[in-house]
Amino acid sequence: MKLIALTGNIGSGKTTVLKFVRSMLVPVVDSDKIVALLYKDIEVQKKILLIFGTCKRDEIASIIFSSPSKRRKLEKILHPLVWRAVKKKLSVFRKRGAELAVVEVPLLFEASWEKRFDSVLFVRASKKKCLERLAEKGLARKHALLRWNAQLPSKKKIKRAHYIIDNGKTPANTKKQVLLLIKDLMK
Repeated sequence: MKLIALTGNIGSGKTTVLKFVRSMLVPVVDSDKIVALLYKDIEVQKKILLIFGTCKRDEIASIIFSSPSKRRKLEKILHPLVWRAVKKKLSVFRKRGAELAVVEVPLLFEASWEKRFDSVLFVRASKKKCLERLAEKGLARKHALLRWNAQLPSKKKIKRAHYIIDNGKTPANTKKQVLLLIKDLMK
């Protein structure tokens, strides 16, 4: 089974691309959903509470995006658990005979996970477009910039990616790119 990592900076449209991949009946793993479930796990909550004094995601986000050391502490808790859940899902896909699976990993390069995949698909959109999308979701510009600046620059990620999807235009344009790429990957 070919494993494709799907990544991109915050607000680039990874979820949109994942939706288009899913529409082609390609098995996908959404790491953001895994993290959301982990935040509900009692044992994870205990560990997070000890470090941050809260389990509220918005409060934790404010802390970690202004403190790299706190962000690393959270990542040490979550990343191994996320990868365990990803492997479990991929095992199910393999048993079902899937030839291709796409795993959305927002912090792929930051976590040094790219070697775990056959290829990397980077979703690109301009910083301006990403910030606009985040504002539409209700994220204040100040917080959006903190998150943006906590990630590796897009240019560095693009150099390390095998495929690029430009998600800066229309959804129809993005969908066309995704459909062509997935068809090519399934050959």
